[in-house]
Amino acid sequence: MTMVQHIMLSMCFGAVMGMFLADVGFLIKYAIDKHKEKKRKKNEESADKAE
Repeated sequence: MTMVQHIMLSMCFGAVMGMFLADVGFLIKYAIDKHKEKKRKKNEESADKAE
């Protein structure tokens, strides 16, 4: 493998891994936001019932 091919392969691998890690991060953030929203709604409903 020539030096140029090695550099191209490294760049492509790095880009794919970067996108993969970013996607995983967004999925985790989405799951946390969804959980917080559920918890907020549950707390609002229990506060409404208490009144």
